[in-house]
Amino acid sequence: MIIRNVAAALPGERDFRRVDISIKNGKIETIHEAGSAGLTDAHEETLDAQGLMAFPGAIDPHVHFDEPGFTHREDFLHGSAEAARGGVTTVIDMPCTSMPPITSAKALDEKLAIVQERALIDFAFYGGINGSMKPEDIPGIVQELAPRVVGFKSYFISGMNSFPAVDELQFASAAKACATVGRPLLLHAEDPDVIAESEKDLAAMRGSHRPTWRDYYASRPKDAEIAAVIKALKLAGQYAKYLHIVHIGTSKAAIVAANKGATCETCAHYLAFDEDDFTRFGAALKTAPPVKSPEQKALLWHQLAQGQINFVTSDHAGAPDYEKFTDNPLTAYGGIPGSGTFFPYLLSEGLFAKRLTLERFLEVTSGGAARRYGLWQGKGSLIPNKDADFVLVDPKRTTCLTPETMFSKSSITPFAGMRLAGHIEGTFVRGSCVYASVRLAAALRTTCKGAMSNAAGTICSSPGYGKFLTWGYR
Repeated sequence: MIIRNVAAALPGERDFRRVDISIKNGKIETIHEAGSAGLTDAHEETLDAQGLMAFPGAIDPHVHFDEPGFTHREDFLHGSAEAARGGVTTVIDMPCTSMPPITSAKALDEKLAIVQERALIDFAFYGGINGSMKPEDIPGIVQELAPRVVGFKSYFISGMNSFPAVDELQFASAAKACATVGRPLLLHAEDPDVIAESEKDLAAMRGSHRPTWRDYYASRPKDAEIAAVIKALKLAGQYAKYLHIVHIGTSKAAIVAANKGATCETCAHYLAFDEDDFTRFGAALKTAPPVKSPEQKALLWHQLAQGQINFVTSDHAGAPDYEKFTDNPLTAYGGIPGSGTFFPYLLSEGLFAKRLTLERFLEVTSGGAARRYGLWQGKGSLIPNKDADFVLVDPKRTTCLTPETMFSKSSITPFAGMRLAGHIEGTFVRGSCVYASVRLAAALRTTCKGAMSNAAGTICSSPGYGKFLTWGYR
């Protein structure tokens, strides 16, 4: 296949270059200046991408696709379809929201057997470290899973009976074990003691009044994130560079992590919304940690641009209406189905709004995650010999994020109705079109069969196309 006349976002470049891209056997074969000699269309499928931009396929390294075990919320077919709609070509799925949790090779095998037949895009897994493990057993669990996972996930506070939080001894053991095998240790960083004290104070003040969204926000203050990161770094000690803090919503927590050599991520919802938006969106905006103040939102954008926050993820975690809309902010399910929105949002409000340079945009949507999770040799940038994972964008069109155009099982999102600059025309994984807009589907009518469709576009690939990736993938 040859993509002609496309404005490509290439590594090391400050601006787009108009090029022709040749793809062979799922890899980028060559990238030439547009119209240069040496590239023939003979016997090749050719797509004229005049007027379009090409970006590396986004990598979303924090999704909960809930399969097996919680498929009333999401599954890999719908989750990967939604990711593809949003320009994502690789996801990394969490170990805690599937049954059994991925804490053994046997559990991984069971999950992989199911997921492999349903994934539309490429995927990897994390292993899990939880409070049910003895500290002395954790090194063996890590050694067993390390060849097949790209990191390990843990919690300091957890609402899941099947995946309890770790204590200090367990976390310290995990940090050393992960360093030994060279894998990141991911942490949901909220301190349970800070949260317990906040909830106690709120209960005393509230009396008999029903809890409000302001109560939920106040019950998980920014101090809970800061205290948890400080504790984690102390426990990790010399292994701090292997620590990765997920879904940072507090500026100081990111600074503390970066100063000790740890990495961290934020999510699109922390950049797009703040505490004042709970009045409008209620349960649709509930996550843990919650979004913070307008000041924190602005600081997160600054830190992302400066590199103190390494990349952005979706923390994709949808749920059905009956779990989200409980009329109680404290019991409503916390999560947003965000894998289809994080790239379009960053494209519009990061790159096109000039909050992020082109180089930084590429890092926070693809390159940073590829490096952190051992996928850089095959993913994360548009260069020859890497997988032909790319997204075609029309910069002159806009996108309105509507539930009707989502493929995920849940469409409860605070991004609904948001108008963004840029429009995804196609998402390609290893050279094959996985998602095509209505316009691109017409151009690719011989190859786009329409496995799933809506008013915005079509899923072109078949379930099972996605490839299982492990550390060092080429």
